[in-house]
Order: sequence, then C-alpha cells, then structure tokens
Amino acid sequence: MRYGLGRITDMTRGQEAYIFRQQYRCSWSIVAKEVGYCNSQSALRAARNYANRTKSPWPLKKASKGACIYKSRQHGMTWMAVANNYNQSIAAVQRCAYKWAKRYGLEWPPK
Repeated sequence: MRYGLGRITDMTRGQEAYIFRQQYRCSWSIVAKEVGYCNSQSALRAARNYANRTKSPWPLKKASKGACIYKSRQHGMTWMAVANNYNQSIAAVQRCAYKWAKRYGLEWPPK
C-alpha cells in the first residue's frame, strides 16, 4: 500500500519494480528480491509492461555500483542491508560509495 493524494492507493508489483529500479538504480536481481519476484526476468518484464501502459520512459539504465550504494543509503537503507545486497563487507561498500561521491563532488556521508 502506498499513500498518494490524500488516499491510499494500491500499486501493482510491476509499478513497484519500476519505481524501485528508478529510485535505486540497482540490478534487476536486487529489484526482484526486494519486490518479491522469483527471478530478475519476471521483475524486468512486469516493469516494462507497466512502463508501456503508462507511457513512462523505458529502458531504465543501471547506474554504477557506487551510485547505487550512495542512493540506497540516501533513501534510508542501513550500511548492513546494502552490504548484504552486494555480498560484501560494510567497509567495502562504504569505500565504494565514498569514492563515487568524491568523484562527483557530493556530500559525504550521504544524507
């Protein structure tokens, strides 16, 4: 359930997959795991169908790993959750996001 315009609205899973990918720019396998699909192709197909129905931009391109980690942290994911998504240590994902943020002149730590 999502809240919008003063009322509760139900989102389709395709819409959730599309928005998740758009917001975090992570891989389709991570989108599938977070939204509840059995594999990445199902998530991609549902998001593509949603984009076609609503005339939304398609395809959504994947950002770099550093960008994905930085954005995930900005949107409230913990360092532990991000590290688990990438099967790396917290120090490794922090270092990756730090280097990406410095390269593009962004504030550190992400807020």
